[in-house]
Amino acid sequence: MTETERSIFDSHVRKEELLQIKFELMGQLLRPDVVKNIVDAHAWQSIYIYGGAYLGIQACCAFRQFIDVPCVIDRAGELMMPRDDIEVILPEDLARIDNDLPIIITPLEHARAIRDQLINYRSGERIFYLNELF
Repeated sequence: MTETERSIFDSHVRKEELLQIKFELMGQLLRPDVVKNIVDAHAWQSIYIYGGAYLGIQACCAFRQFIDVPCVIDRAGELMMPRDDIEVILPEDLARIDNDLPIIITPLEHARAIRDQLINYRSGERIFYLNELF
């Protein structure tokens, strides 16, 4: 196998691993007891969800059963599947919001880059990766 073929193969394997993790997270988000335990463990009253794709929308709906989720943060400013009951803001809108609510990052592929961007608006201790909560 050439180096190029190996690189393509490794990239494909990584994408498949991420898909598997996403499906597992979606399954966990369907379990109210699991979501409630996360909320209780962190003593959250309100959070933001980062990511307007399916996993972010599902996380928003799951956490909303127990705490306030004022909006979803998304770099595109919209949800992949439009919903009237979920407000969406841009990351830079956080600069104008005077609170220190935790943020849960749902896009696994770009999680580190997203965290690096959010550090401009929140302390690192207030930013969580969804997959690390389970």
